[in-house]
Amino acid sequence: MENDMNTFSNDTNPALIDLYLEALKMQESSGDYQVLHTPSVIEDAYTGKPVRVQGLGAYGILDINWKKWAKEAGIEGADWHDPKAQDTVSRFKVQQYFNRFNSWDAVSVAWFAGPNKAKDLVNNGTINFDLTDANGQSIKDYVDEMNTKIAEELMTMEVPVTTIPTPQIYPGPQRNPVIDKQRNEQEVFAAQILDAMTKANAGGMRPSFESQVPAEAGDFADAVVEAKVKRGEIR
Repeated sequence: MENDMNTFSNDTNPALIDLYLEALKMQESSGDYQVLHTPSVIEDAYTGKPVRVQGLGAYGILDINWKKWAKEAGIEGADWHDPKAQDTVSRFKVQQYFNRFNSWDAVSVAWFAGPNKAKDLVNNGTINFDLTDANGQSIKDYVDEMNTKIAEELMTMEVPVTTIPTPQIYPGPQRNPVIDKQRNEQEVFAAQILDAMTKANAGGMRPSFESQVPAEAGDFADAVVEAKVKRGEIR
């Protein structure tokens, strides 16, 4: 049975690579950099013959790919046991796949079922998502699970907000350097809140953002209005 590609998120935002890599690591090994995955037999993409493979480390990079991918990533001869080497190689390959397919769903298909399947998905709009690996996991299940993990990573992202002490409001003309400094701090504080809200809304992270907004932010709007009234800007 063939499924429509549109049933998947098909997110084309390249800035998601950090979230994607974290999700991939949890999907493949729950973050275990030293794990040796269960060996399996796959069809060689070039010869068409069966070949025994074994996934290595946190991202499940196949042993037959490690040396080649490490060389492509600029760390030829790197030991797969090295977590930093695994991160470097995985980031390189995931970015390469995204640049080629422009879809995180297609990257997941490439990682799980090979780049030829991802190419078919992009070119034809669909593939047989019911195909399974040696462990019985289907392409559809893998992509769905990756999307779920990416969403979970999004919801736990931290949005840093640098807190500035609540500024004091002074009446009268604002020409005093000390008072001008207070006004500048107000503007910076407002800009920080706006920046955090923009990032939170863009990433669907409002719950995380709300937990980090400084307590004094609640009265900030009222303080600004009061200041304008005292300066005669609002009557």
